[in-house]
Amino acid sequence: RVAVAVGPAGHGTAAQVRDGVRKAADTLAAAGYGLDEVEPPSIDLAAGTLLDMLNTPEIRAGYDAFTASMPADTQRFFAAFYDVAGPSDPVASVASFITRQELLRAWGEFQQTHPLIVAPIYTDIPFLAGTDLDDGAVAATIRGMRMAIAVNALGLPAVAVPVGVDDGLPQVVQIIGPRYREDLCLDAAAAIEERLGTITPIDPR
Repeated sequence: RVAVAVGPAGHGTAAQVRDGVRKAADTLAAAGYGLDEVEPPSIDLAAGTLLDMLNTPEIRAGYDAFTASMPADTQRFFAAFYDVAGPSDPVASVASFITRQELLRAWGEFQQTHPLIVAPIYTDIPFLAGTDLDDGAVAATIRGMRMAIAVNALGLPAVAVPVGVDDGLPQVVQIIGPRYREDLCLDAAAAIEERLGTITPIDPR
């Protein structure tokens, strides 16, 4: 069975993105997959856990040294990223690894009944070029990518699959599998591509 997470954690999802997720779900249903519109547990906590894991004094110092010779916009991005993460807290960073194990168990139990999860990668339409560093934009990007960040925090396999174009904008979903089951993700992605074709939003020529 497939869990269809149309609006992860209830923070709002653009209609164009929701339609893409439902299109992917309908396509999988046509391929014989069973569907439930349900989402895995504690998505916000999982996404926040990755920020805590990256927020040790040592990692922050490493990023400062790494980005010192990089363009100013790169430095602005990491500064805004760590503004979202908050002050470095070594205790919270260590505790985040315990939280990660708890979440892995909870998601593992969820995926015993719903091995695959279909969800947005980013819950809003693409932002305008050059606006990614506007005030509050990095925080909005992190919020919009909460499902992808959660999956990265837990180290789960996922594949991104284009499913259409709506009003000139690409629709793409992620198919998330249980640990070490990349094959399930790829099988589902192949089922979608077989029925929808290979979708290219723009002419690459």
